[in-house]
Amino acid sequence: MLEDDMLLLEGAPRLFGIVADPLDDDHPEVVAWGHELPDQAVLTWRLGNGKTEVAVFRSAEAALATAQQLYNARLLWAASTPQGV
Repeated sequence: MLEDDMLLLEGAPRLFGIVADPLDDDHPEVVAWGHELPDQAVLTWRLGNGKTEVAVFRSAEAALATAQQLYNARLLWAASTPQGV
């Protein structure tokens, strides 16, 4: 990775998933994906009818807290820098 690329990635969003077992059948899955910026987190999930919804939270932890009202959920952080860049 080039040094200039590393500098550009310093302000890049952190990618995360919210993992839950919505059917309570011991098969956890990523129920939503998001990216966290310094001042907010944007979360996307697919509804049962196939449509997608997006919401903005103050942080990934705030998005998780909302998800935990529905499921026993946890955050899963993606790698902070892509491989091979």
